[in-house]
Amino acid sequence: MNRLPGKVALITGGNEPGNTVAGVDSLDPASAVQGLSSPALDLFDILAEPSHLEDPYPFYAWLRDNRPVHTDPDGTVYLSRYEDAVHLRDPNLRTASVDDAGSFALHTINQSLIKAVDPRHAELRRVAGVAFERRLLARAAERMRQTAERLAEQLAAAMAAGATADVHAEYSLPFTQRAAAIVFGIPDEDFDLLAAMPARIFPRLYPKTTPAAWAHADDAARAMYTYMEDTIRCRGFTPGSGFARLAQASGTVPDDEITRLCWFLWLGSYTSAMAAIDLAVLTLTDHHHTMPLLHQDADAWVAEALRYRSPHVINSANLTTRREMVIGATSLPAHTPVRFLLASMNRDETVFQQADTFDPQRTGRARHIAFGKGVHSCIGTQLARMELATALTVLAARLPRLTLADQPTWSPYATQRLCTRLSVASA
Repeated sequence: MNRLPGKVALITGGNEPGNTVAGVDSLDPASAVQGLSSPALDLFDILAEPSHLEDPYPFYAWLRDNRPVHTDPDGTVYLSRYEDAVHLRDPNLRTASVDDAGSFALHTINQSLIKAVDPRHAELRRVAGVAFERRLLARAAERMRQTAERLAEQLAAAMAAGATADVHAEYSLPFTQRAAAIVFGIPDEDFDLLAAMPARIFPRLYPKTTPAAWAHADDAARAMYTYMEDTIRCRGFTPGSGFARLAQASGTVPDDEITRLCWFLWLGSYTSAMAAIDLAVLTLTDHHHTMPLLHQDADAWVAEALRYRSPHVINSANLTTRREMVIGATSLPAHTPVRFLLASMNRDETVFQQADTFDPQRTGRARHIAFGKGVHSCIGTQLARMELATALTVLAARLPRLTLADQPTWSPYATQRLCTRLSVASA
């Protein structure tokens, strides 16, 4: 196949609205292919085009068919085929050790769990695991459901008053923020302060962000670090919560490691789950006939939703080759940055039959990798699945005739597929 992305070819396929690219009939496909064979093809610039923000999957299919091992102009290699996800477990790929002490936010991320290498990584992940212990999540489940029910009622009232409402701003975002605060133990009086901080830092995680751009995130990063440090030492988190349990490990792990763990876990506490809920609501509105399956088996429905519209564009950890590696037909020198296009891999038609079809009753041995794979898979996966199942079943029960009122708006240049507005109505 020779499917072409975006502006250069007429693409049909997939189940998303607007996946036919208009205004391309007059272009010469041969010259377009020649242009795309150049290393100058910038992946994130392509994905930032309006047509690809709306529907990136034809472009991902083109990458898998034509450039499964793609080298971006900055030298980063992006892998798009599911079969290459095996390298997430490859010992020849390790966490990049590059640091930037000029930015407090970037330096703290570079010293955190996600950038650690074994044996430090294994120890930090073991310690951090107490914040996601099953009994802790089970105790939080009822409060999370009550939060979802309250927000669903407010969303329904907003639609009754104004016909439409923004499910992103009025449901997905506040629900995941509150759920994280419940699990981690952020006191109610501190919630408004803490909830706003990740949004000031997270957009800077775009891979090509310059160090100077991190200056805008540093004030929030310092304030969040100071809050975690002071609360661990003096005030304390909600007793029995995830962060309270982490603080108890300060006798066996250095205090600064505990502070960084709390800082890092709060940084990533709700963005992935928020994105996943937005995308799942979008899926529910254009596959309304699957709502009974959501109520019958929420776990299976959520798993397919995560595969079908994955919240992560790429994996979180910055990995680099330890020595020369060969992936497919491409030789990668030592110290080559490598990233994994998880959203593309989960639509790989060589692995998932009818990959562009949403099927909550899908069978087969292959599993989605929406939250990564291997040692650097998302440590909060279990919490995220719990949040999705709760948020979606409550929303579907309260608003069973939910429809999309307008096309979503998207955040460009992001490592996750982030809605900025998702307008819905009740038919």
